[in-house]
This record gives sequence, structure tokens and C-alpha cells, in this order.
Amino acid sequence: MKNKSDTFFERIKGKKILIQGLGLNKGGIGIAAFFIKHGIPIKITDLKSENELAPSIAELESLGGNVTYILGKHNIEDFIEADIVVKGPAVSPENEYIKAAVDNGAQILSDLSIFMENCPTEKLFAVTGSKGKSTTASVLYSILSAYTTNCFLGGNISISPLSFLDELNEESLVVLELSSWQLRDLELAKAEVRFPYAIFTNLMHDHQNYYHSMEKYLADKLIAAKYQHEGDLLLIPAKDAYIKKDLFCCGQRKYCFGEKSDGADIYFDNGIGYCRSVPLFKEEKIQVRGEHIRNNLLSAAALCHLALGLDEKTVSKGIENFRGVPFRMEKIREWNNVTFINDTTATIPEAAVCAVQSIETESLVWIGGGTDKNLDFSCIKKIENIPRLIYLLKGTGTDKIKSVIARKDVIEVSSLEAVFADMTAKLKSGDVVLLSPGCASFGLFQNEFHRGRIFNECVGRL
Repeated sequence: MKNKSDTFFERIKGKKILIQGLGLNKGGIGIAAFFIKHGIPIKITDLKSENELAPSIAELESLGGNVTYILGKHNIEDFIEADIVVKGPAVSPENEYIKAAVDNGAQILSDLSIFMENCPTEKLFAVTGSKGKSTTASVLYSILSAYTTNCFLGGNISISPLSFLDELNEESLVVLELSSWQLRDLELAKAEVRFPYAIFTNLMHDHQNYYHSMEKYLADKLIAAKYQHEGDLLLIPAKDAYIKKDLFCCGQRKYCFGEKSDGADIYFDNGIGYCRSVPLFKEEKIQVRGEHIRNNLLSAAALCHLALGLDEKTVSKGIENFRGVPFRMEKIREWNNVTFINDTTATIPEAAVCAVQSIETESLVWIGGGTDKNLDFSCIKKIENIPRLIYLLKGTGTDKIKSVIARKDVIEVSSLEAVFADMTAKLKSGDVVLLSPGCASFGLFQNEFHRGRIFNECVGRL
């Protein structure tokens, strides 16, 4: 009997395969490496130059394979001639090159659609939402790793699931962090989209420069639970402006996490996390900073308990082993009794507000600002008087922040290097320096991870 992969490779045999976007964050590399390892010729096109993509190209060249590169541009002819186009999640289905490919009969796939078509296990744990996805997915993986070595983590966390597909079997446990764009692409590719175990962390205003309405953004997020079966598990916030129980009608078992006073099934009480009346772990086991992160850990623990029956000992071990995710409230260094925290993935104002409010000090230096995504920044007003120093990176988001807060001592800069040049002499013992921009990175940086790496380099030079 043929397995899923045999059927897939038979289907694509002899097809012209074009990968749109190699990039620098591992997603494109994972897709290309998958085809190379299976001896399938591919063509890669990217608007970035060969010099910009040098690290990614070097990694692929170490694998050998039959790869053609078209860099620094896209040629419409490559899309017209392709039988299969594998696109990145940030590429809109309305992209002119994608539309040209579709008009000429090409199938549009993504790394996740390929993964779902080939995946041998049904034990899939999906995490989506606006913020907290990476932390929730990572702590899920940490808890599952305390239970078994046959577990894997991938998706929007800069790990293509194709990188571990060949290691999976029917008993493997797979955690997938899923963005709205990845979910949209799964449905457009007509891929199997059932995730028996799912968590929605929250839904906040984000990507409104792309979606133009929260309804469209929500619709893509809901795909994570849209194809669940009766008896599958879904965890959602007890209190969220958009995520409500009545949106989910597949007969799945629904549990809410949050405050017990809000009717949550999953909650903290007297320093212990519970799923209904079952204790999951003690708060003292938590090793990461940030009040807003507690619900991420709690929902992950509850899903592991509900899905697999994991006991308090195993869950607690996974919680204690979890030391955070890079670029998410990550402690980088202590220097002269000053602590530096990198939260560069806070790309919406609400995330920056939560980060600032979670720092328990009267001596906070906040680095924020950047580019707007057509968002409402009024919530920043809540934190305007918490930091003793505020540095804002130039951009359209910073313009909005400055219009909201009344402080006149805000320092606006054009680079992180400029922040450190001005800030270092002003630091004093006990300070916490927090990079939590609340804005997108484009304009001054390649992406939010590039922004985070520059921050770390500046800290490292002190």
C-alpha cells in the first residue's frame, strides 16, 4: 500500500517547480531543502540579491541538488511556465505573479500544504492568534518533550515542518504555530486542514494594512478550527473581543482559559494552574518573565492534559524546563546591574503595553516605535508615565505614538545604534532596558528579527 509521500512524489514527478522567495528566516530554505533531498529539480526566484541571500544560498549549496536561481527580480515567464509554485505566506494570492501562474494552470502550494499532504500522523497541535503564538507553541513542545522524544515543533516559528517530515511516524506529536496567512494558504491549496488539538491565544488588531477589516483577519484565523471533528479539542480565551464559543460549530470540545471570575475552565488559583479542578502546575515553576505570558503557559499545559492525560509531574517538568523564546521578552544580558530585554516581536501596540506593564521596576527604559500597520495606538496612553526614559524609532507608528502621549521628553532616533549612543551614559544601576516596539520593523530593518539581532549586537558591545 502506498503511503502519502509516495503518492505526492508520483504526482509531482516531471513537474516544473518554482519556489517564490528563499528569504533569510529558514522558511524558504526548508522548502528548497525538502525537494533537494528528494532529488527534485527546482527553480528559486527572490527579489533580494545574491549578496543579500548569501547565507541561505550557502546553506542550500551544501546539500547539492539541481537548483536554478533567479535573484534580484521575478520574471513573469517563470511563473507562466511553472506547473507548481510554492509561495511564502507573506505573498498575497492577488500577487501579479501568482495570478499569472494560476491563469496558466499552475497549482499554488505552501510548505504547510505540502506537509499536510504528506504528514503520516494525525496528532497535530495547532496554535494561532495575534500574539503569544510562539510562546504557547514552544511551551507545548517543552511539555510534550517531557513526555516523549517523538515530538516536533514547526510552522511560523521559523522552522519549516518539511525539515522534519521524513522523521515522522503515525505516533509522532507535532506542534505547529500558524499565522493567518499560512492558514489562508492551506485552504487555498485545498489541503487537509484538520488540527485535532488547537489553541487560539487571542485576536487583536494586527495586519490591518493587509486585511483592511478584522472580519477578514478573523476568518483566516478560524480556519485552524474550521475542519475539526466532533470530540476534537479547542482552547480559547474566556474573555476576547472577537474569539467566542459560538463561532465554532464542529462538535469539538471547547474549553476557555483566563480568569476564574470570567467563567474560565482553565485558570490560576492561589498560585496553581488548574484545568477545571485538576491541578496542572505551580506558578513557582515558571522560569520566564511577563504577566501576559502566564496564560500562554496555562493553555499549553491544559491542552497537553486534555489531549494526552499528562499528569502534574510531567506538565510541571515541561513548564520548568521552558526558558522562553528568542526575541520574546528574552533576557539578553546584565551589565553594570542593568538588565536588557529583547521583545522585538511585539509588533502591535497592545503587545508593547503588556510588555511594559509586566516589568516590575520603577526604573524602566523603553525602546519602541517604528512603522504603522494601520492600527490604533490609543492604548499606549496607559503606559506613558511608566518608563523613566522613552526612545522611539522613527516611522509612521512613532508619529501615532507621539500624538497619543503627552510627554515632551521622548527621544526620537533613526537607528538602534543611535539609541545606545545616547542612552548608555544615562543608565543607572537597577535599570531595565526593554525593546518592545509595538510597531512593524520595515523601513529601518529587514524584519523584526533583524531588529532584534541589531539590539543584541548593541548590548553585546557594551
